[in-house]
Amino acid sequence: MMEALLLAMLVVVTNLASGGAVAAYLLGRNQGLQLPEWPLVLAGMALGPYLTTLVLYYTLALWHGVAPFVLALLPLLLFVALMRGAGHGRQRLVQLWAGIPARLKDPSLWPFVLGTLFLAVVTALFLVNKPLVDHDVLEYGVQGRIFLHDRAIVYQRFHFDAASGFHYVGLHGFSFPLLFTWEGVWAALAGVRTDLWARSITMWYAWLLIAFCWSLLRRVDRWGAVFGCIALTAPIGFLFLMTIYHLDSYRIFFFTASLAAYVALLQRPSQDRLLLFFALAGAQAFIHSVGAILAGVMLAVLVFALPQAWGTRLQWLFRGVGVMLLMGAIHYVADVFKGTGWIFQDIMWY
Repeated sequence: MMEALLLAMLVVVTNLASGGAVAAYLLGRNQGLQLPEWPLVLAGMALGPYLTTLVLYYTLALWHGVAPFVLALLPLLLFVALMRGAGHGRQRLVQLWAGIPARLKDPSLWPFVLGTLFLAVVTALFLVNKPLVDHDVLEYGVQGRIFLHDRAIVYQRFHFDAASGFHYVGLHGFSFPLLFTWEGVWAALAGVRTDLWARSITMWYAWLLIAFCWSLLRRVDRWGAVFGCIALTAPIGFLFLMTIYHLDSYRIFFFTASLAAYVALLQRPSQDRLLLFFALAGAQAFIHSVGAILAGVMLAVLVFALPQAWGTRLQWLFRGVGVMLLMGAIHYVADVFKGTGWIFQDIMWY
């Protein structure tokens, strides 16, 4: 029972409330962004759990031995600050959610509603019946619990935990393992052992990915959104994406969102859109090494694609790269020079 209550609490606090705070903050700045609202809201919802891991990362990297209650408190303080700074975005977010029932008169929305209910049922069945048995996610989960046990992130040649004999050989940023750290903090405070919330992240970001693509396709055609999302979700590869515990839905969502922000930036360049793109690019980088490489490629293209004069262009890009590093890409700089060497290392496979 306590495990289920903790799952419900983390969904409400991290997925909904914290994600809602980011969504409201983005809506409050949409006068400058000039972006469609629902994709912006969904990107904000996705950033809730991600920013939680980012706060944990900086805290554990800079404050070794930090008390567990501080780890639990600091991310929440960030979201309180974002909600306070959202301005009129708070009211606009409430209006958008409150307007959903009236929009359900449109029959083209019902496939999405029924699909959402189906995914909710599948998620519940998997959480009850399928433990954490998939290969890579076990590695991330163990490393996340080691971060919690040590209450520190240390860059070193080998990520080896002598107490458990575990050697972490992952090449990626620490965002996904830190989701397990976040759940572990609250589980320890509640006196239980559980990984239900971390396991649910796979399905949560799969739903966000579907909803994000739906919201973009509906801007073209409402029934086109139905058939487009059927084409997205029907292949067996996507079904595996939703039903095998892994970080794939997490990283693919942020790549998709950063690509959408990239296109919007190229269509109508502005500093607000530039910073949003680099924030999402930093997120996709900190989640997965492929995201870091793709962010680098997108940056290289952007150098020549922006229409501004070279002086202004370079100023914008330096500012954007600073945001990307702050949003998590700094991990790879630290790992190359102080840690494993990242992709330049000789990997020992066991």
